[in-house]
Amino acid sequence: MPRHIAHRVAHPDGPDPRPKRHRAARPLPLLGTVPDERTAEAMDDEHAAEQLIADLLALEDAGLIETVELEGALRYAPTAPDDPDAET
Repeated sequence: MPRHIAHRVAHPDGPDPRPKRHRAARPLPLLGTVPDERTAEAMDDEHAAEQLIADLLALEDAGLIETVELEGALRYAPTAPDDPDAET
């Protein structure tokens, strides 16, 4: 084997036959805590989503929109006027 390659070949047992010391694993928390500002943002988002759903249901109850199923998904669309000559 050429000398310049021989120094790169690893020994099957490693360079030193002594057993290697392994570091102990660092304990990780099971569930991380969410920072207070992110919790508040999530609560604000939840409140806004609930308000949007309430508004959507109110529009449907008022007859201004209707539920339409497209490709297996529910969508909402403006209702068609009863009188085609009616002004909007």
